[in-house]
Order: sequence, then C-alpha cells, then structure tokens
Amino acid sequence: MDDLTGITVLRAEGERLGAFARRRAPAIHEAVATDGAVLIRGAGAEDVADFQQALDGLGFRPLEYTERSTPRSEVGDGVFTSTEYPAREVIPQHCESSYAGAWPGRLAFFCATPAATGGATPITDVERVLEEMPAEVVEALEARGLRYVRNYGSGVGLDWREAFQTDSRAEVDRFCAAGGLEWEWLEDDRLRTVRRAPATVAHPRTGRRVWFNHLVLFHQSALPQGLRADLVALFGADGLPNDVLFGDGSPIPDELVAVARAVFERRARRFAWRRHDLLVIDNMRWSHGREAFTGERRVLVSMSDLITRSARPEPAHRG
Repeated sequence: MDDLTGITVLRAEGERLGAFARRRAPAIHEAVATDGAVLIRGAGAEDVADFQQALDGLGFRPLEYTERSTPRSEVGDGVFTSTEYPAREVIPQHCESSYAGAWPGRLAFFCATPAATGGATPITDVERVLEEMPAEVVEALEARGLRYVRNYGSGVGLDWREAFQTDSRAEVDRFCAAGGLEWEWLEDDRLRTVRRAPATVAHPRTGRRVWFNHLVLFHQSALPQGLRADLVALFGADGLPNDVLFGDGSPIPDELVAVARAVFERRARRFAWRRHDLLVIDNMRWSHGREAFTGERRVLVSMSDLITRSARPEPAHRG
C-alpha cells in the first residue's frame, strides 16, 4: 500500500514530462522547498531524453558522480542508473554522498520501467528521524562524531579507478587533499581513505538540524551476518569496502545502529513506482533506499545543486 504522507503529488494527465516540468516548475520548486519531496505522476515519456528535458525545465545542472560508493552506469548527460546491486539485495536508507566532502542538494528519480514486484524507493524525512531518535543515540554520535573508512581495490567493492573516475594516482591524491580526506596507498594497488564527519548537520536553507550520515548503510551490521564474518576474516576489521566508526576509531555498537535503523523503518514512506513517475527530493531533507525486486526494474537518477562541507579537517597522506 502506498504511503505518500508528506510528499506533494502532482498529476500530469498525459502531458509530456519535459513540458509539464517546465510549465509547473514554480510549483515543483515550492513543493521541494516546503515538503522536501514532490512526485509527478501520469506524464508521457519515452526514457532518457524526456527525463533530461524535465531536468532542464527544473534548472538541474547535473553533477558528476565522484567519490563513488556504488556501481552505476551513465546513460545520459549527468543521468545514471540507480545502484546496480543484485535484485535480491535491499539498500538501507541514506542521504546521497553524506559520507563525502560534497553532495547534491537535489535528486531526481525517473522510473523508466517498474519492477514486476517490489523495487520501491522508500524515502524518509531525516528532520523527523532526528526528532524521534533517542537522545542517548544522538548525544553519543554528536559528541564523538563519525569516521568513515573505505577500502578500494581488494576485489570486493569498488576499485579506486571506478570510485574516483580516473586512472591517475596523482589525481586521486589531489582530490583527497582538496576534499578533506585522509588517504593511504597500500600494497597490491589498494587505497584506503578516512573521513571524519558529524552525524547531524544544519540544513543550509532552513537552518534546522537533520540526521545526515551513512550510519545504517555503511555500518558492518548492514551486511548479512555470514558475509560480515567472512569479510572480516578475509580482510580484517579495518579492511572492509565501507565501514563507519566513532570519530575516535572505536566501533559503534550494533545495538546503537539497530535503534537508528528502527526509527527509519517507522518513518519511511513507500510507494510502488509507476512507469514515468518523476520523484524530486531535497537530499538533505529526505533519505532514500531500495527494496529487493523481481523483473526488469529501471530507475534513473540525476543529481544537482552541489553543497560542499564547510568545515574540513586537514588531510593526511601516507604511502
């Protein structure tokens, strides 16, 4: 059953998606500013070209996808496939690139082909998440901060070339130095990066604090228990493709993450994709995820409105 609470829904009644987005752009912008999410239904479209016309009408300036954490394919100018994980896998809630030094302020999702079953993109109001998060969880995370540890090139997860979209170590060095990352080149052409970041931030437009992090996605407890044990045995506790710790490097207890995950589960808004749906969200107001699915699901995404982390620690480089 669809739950569109808090999401503005606009009906296109068969109008071409690009034309509708351009004509109704003021209303769409207002809905994103007010509610943080707007769903356009019933538009006519053919695929990428119509999606790109809608993006143009909404003033999107599509961003490159750098410091990647998931595999995607670029199918148009700044238009990507959604994360190319196996259909059986669930992707936990997260705000796009909240682990990074810069992230998109707006996301647009376009459903070219809905899944046969499942495959929803649940979204969650992270301002409400923060309000409902137990005080002891928020206090612990705000006092100690977060430490994102990422390992590239082990054969599990992304290679550093794909993540940073370059074959040049020097380019990676420059990116890390400019973006506040600590980094270390390891043997066997592997790379480890570390970023320290807060768990909550102030929304740049409203000034209200929001839950903005990759805790429930990057934490080891997001992995199936058997796979988690195998990866730790193979690569060590600090060698997983993605992990998140307290800022001082100590592990975050599974129980704390389970509490956070439960808040997301209570607050998530879910709807079944319909062909040619367009969902535009404020990436610092709503998180998103993905359900498992069957069939040939094809959901495209574009990112716009770059926001850069203002407080950067001095980067450190080893190796």
